[in-house]
Amino acid sequence: ITGQDYSNSKAYKGKDFTQTIAKGTNFSNSNLQGCRFYKAFLVNANFEGSDLRGASLEDTSMDGANLKNAIASGAYFGASLLDVATAENADFTDAQIPPKTLASFCSREDIVKGMNPVTACAV
Repeated sequence: ITGQDYSNSKAYKGKDFTQTIAKGTNFSNSNLQGCRFYKAFLVNANFEGSDLRGASLEDTSMDGANLKNAIASGAYFGASLLDVATAENADFTDAQIPPKTLASFCSREDIVKGMNPVTACAV
């Protein structure tokens, strides 16, 4: 699904994107609640404004991915979270992030800042 446009959709809730190659794919402003992206290739993918609540993003490649304004509460992440381009204003309430990854991620001022425009949760 590389380079495809899946933006502004409510149709993907709970879908399984396991091992999908989604380089540069646009998921912005879509409902991706509970989606499984296990071992997916999400390099330069755009998740801006998307609803990722409860999504599984473990063992992915997220180099350059955009998580700006995303709602990722309760989502599951792996170490690749460190490789995203931005997570500005994203909501990670109750997200499962490995402790070593979390410490490094939270120390990146260029990525982690702001308040989510939907949930009003500060990053």
